[in-house]
Amino acid sequence: MWPILLKILSIIGIVLGCIVGLILLLLLFVLLCPICYKADGEFHGKDKRIRVKLRYLLGLVRGDYIYPEPGNIVFKVAWFTLYDSGAEDEVEDVGGNENVSEANGEGAEVKASGDTSSVSKTAQNADSKTTTAAKEQCETADAGAKAANGEGTEIKASGDTSSVSKTAQNADPKTANGENATSSEKTTNGDNTANGEKTKKKEPLKSPIYYIKKAFENFKHKIIAKIKLLYKEFNFYKKLLFHEDTQKLLSTFKKQLIKILKVLIPKKGRCNIEYGMDSPDTTAYIFGVYSLLFFKKTKRYVVIPNFDQKCLEGDFEIKGYFNIFSILIKALPIILSKKLRLTKARIDRHFENMEKAKRKEEKRHETMLGALEEEYSVS
Repeated sequence: MWPILLKILSIIGIVLGCIVGLILLLLLFVLLCPICYKADGEFHGKDKRIRVKLRYLLGLVRGDYIYPEPGNIVFKVAWFTLYDSGAEDEVEDVGGNENVSEANGEGAEVKASGDTSSVSKTAQNADSKTTTAAKEQCETADAGAKAANGEGTEIKASGDTSSVSKTAQNADPKTANGENATSSEKTTNGDNTANGEKTKKKEPLKSPIYYIKKAFENFKHKIIAKIKLLYKEFNFYKKLLFHEDTQKLLSTFKKQLIKILKVLIPKKGRCNIEYGMDSPDTTAYIFGVYSLLFFKKTKRYVVIPNFDQKCLEGDFEIKGYFNIFSILIKALPIILSKKLRLTKARIDRHFENMEKAKRKEEKRHETMLGALEEEYSVS
């Protein structure tokens, strides 16, 4: 009995070990696999061309961006297309063409109804002609009857003519009503089919870019709320900023941020660009950031600032790669820093004290209101 149980447990342990090993291998593959990127472009006056490529997990995840206007963004996983801005534009164009064709179809139906009404009018005219011809024949017959038989036959003939004319008149509205009914049935059936097709059309799936924009907007609103709170509590945050722990945390953050930027900087590339912004100050700031990041690669990356006018001329090509593991290692000293936890605890304590003070003020107001109500009730 025990050997069987031990064998079962050993098999279960081997299976669990294999599963855990596969999960670890997948995690290492995801963390260590490089994210490769490539970008090139040309700027000559109004003519601009930019192309960006991203490759991850040995090409299983791909992203492409092509400019000029309107641009095209494509994201693919293996052979599945997650997002294609060009395909969405085509779908919108097809929808517009369908609406136009529906409008043309309605116009054709109206024309067809007009044609049926004209046909009914021609039929009525033909029927009136036939009735006049019948009346003429009856009149000739009446004349012959008068000559042969007298006044009694005239009365009979006149009765026959009136009956013939009544039957012709009754037949005409029936045909007209039948044609109108068929045309109305056709139009109603066409409208029902069009409504059925509209209800069958499903709403298009929202792209990942929509959700990214939505998350960015939510993040923006949160940042704005934090800035307003900072403005209200300016004195507290000023003291916190000049605290020793906060200064040490900012120094470590600056060091690790520079290391992360060095990992993200392109490994290969070239550029020859002349640029100018609206104000000379922004041009100088951009040139300062460039010289800070690419101070060792000034031969390959030639950037000429133009302080006189706004311009952008030249071409560039960059290639690089990075992995998630290296960025996490550079960010861990900030995340696991003791100074960060201390500053967070100070901020939380400050907000707790603010909430307690608000509650005390609310209780004091309630007691004051209760005392005033008692005084008014007594008086």
